[in-house]
Amino acid sequence: MRTSKLSTIVSILGWASILVAVLFGSPRTARAEGQIEVFLQVKSQEPGTATANDAPMIEATVVGGANLPVENFLLTEPTARPPVILKASSKRDFTAGNETIAVALVINGQEVWIGNDDIEPEDSPSRYLGILKNLKTALQEVPFATAGPAGSKGILISYADKPEVKVAMGPLGSINAEALGSQKDYYKKIGTAMVEGINLALAELKNVSASRKALIVVCDGNDSNPENAASALATLKKEAQQQNIQTFAIIYKGQLSDPANLITKMISSSQTVTNAEGIASAIKSILLRMADRYYLTFPGYDKRTKQGFKWDEKSHDLVLKIGKDETEAVSIQLSPKWSPPSNSSFPWWIVIVSVVGLLLLIVIIAAVSGKKEAPAPMPMPVMPAVAGAPEPPKPMGPTKTVMFNANASEDGFPVVGWLVPLNGQDAYKTHKLRSSGTKIGTQSNSDIVINDGFMSTDHCKINCSPHGFVLEDNGSTNGCYVNDRKVAKHELVDNDMITLGKTNLKFKSIT
Repeated sequence: MRTSKLSTIVSILGWASILVAVLFGSPRTARAEGQIEVFLQVKSQEPGTATANDAPMIEATVVGGANLPVENFLLTEPTARPPVILKASSKRDFTAGNETIAVALVINGQEVWIGNDDIEPEDSPSRYLGILKNLKTALQEVPFATAGPAGSKGILISYADKPEVKVAMGPLGSINAEALGSQKDYYKKIGTAMVEGINLALAELKNVSASRKALIVVCDGNDSNPENAASALATLKKEAQQQNIQTFAIIYKGQLSDPANLITKMISSSQTVTNAEGIASAIKSILLRMADRYYLTFPGYDKRTKQGFKWDEKSHDLVLKIGKDETEAVSIQLSPKWSPPSNSSFPWWIVIVSVVGLLLLIVIIAAVSGKKEAPAPMPMPVMPAVAGAPEPPKPMGPTKTVMFNANASEDGFPVVGWLVPLNGQDAYKTHKLRSSGTKIGTQSNSDIVINDGFMSTDHCKINCSPHGFVLEDNGSTNGCYVNDRKVAKHELVDNDMITLGKTNLKFKSIT
């Protein structure tokens, strides 16, 4: 009885796990879905050019990311203090890059699969419509010529009793609908040497130079020698993996095709279609998948903002921001060593001002010492005082400094405070803090509006109380820093340096 109960529990748990997998999918699959890959590499400046002494650049290859305008991309180093944030200077689509592709298109060339209705009489029992005529029409919509960057290549192979090269390895645009030929080119070809056709395609791809390679097999999924084909296809799968060749299969069954699908022994994710349009659509989708990348260039140092990465030949973790989304950190060695140019030229203006001031002082001294003593002024007659006139008021003594505060009390807390930006378009403009609290951000209804692309719309607030001024972060994206230390809440004192985004502000107060 206990064994029966245990079996029942195990069975229930098993079905429950299957149900969870069906409803929610496995965690690994869920993480892989829509995954963005980012590859970073350092690009040195070209010697002999106007930018030869500038910082090296960083090129980011983004695979699977949203294809947005260039201004939506930022490369950051969040662990730096303060954080380094650089904007992309340029963006290139896949076809404008240099990652050429090589595509081998292998297609079933058996007469029955291709069709012979243009050759055989209408009353012939050996007459078959086939796929060729509809396929040629559908393939006219597949953009082979523009599927890859300049220099991309392609080869077209058909197979029946043996493989045959229809278009030799050359420009990718050479693969097109007309290259398939006519039904006469396949007439009386009755074999299905699929394995041999794939083997020839892999050999051709191995000998071609390209950044990425792909094999596309359009077939009915079978081979004339099914016993040997299964093991041969498993071996070809390993060979393709070793050569980093992406493999795709599109299965279309002809009138006499066997229902088996041997091609899945090599390409498990084969796609089954029911017409020529389905074949063309699948090929177009494969080419688009190969083009799901673009390239971004970032400066290693921004002269305008005077911000940049630390080129110290050490490894740094950088994060790419695509719009509002962040990718995982990518480690890259920032080499070679580079430092911003120092402005250490001799301050001649100080010497000039000093000399002019000295000469002016000499002239003044000479003018004063050369004057004759002026004669004493004649005494003025004194009017007698009028009887009964009130006594004139006595002069006031030195005035006393009076302290003002919000509560008109004597407790002396700072009630008058200012923020003074030290950089940006409002540099050295004085912003008086409000006693009711001062909101700071990029939105127009803020008390202090700062046009800084690295600040949040409602970045922070400075509150005033009898105890002084307190800065509070409003959940900003890049945080608030006081004297180079990140804070969520901080009681300000006179001369504190506040950093919001890329803007530095000096805090001043009267106590």
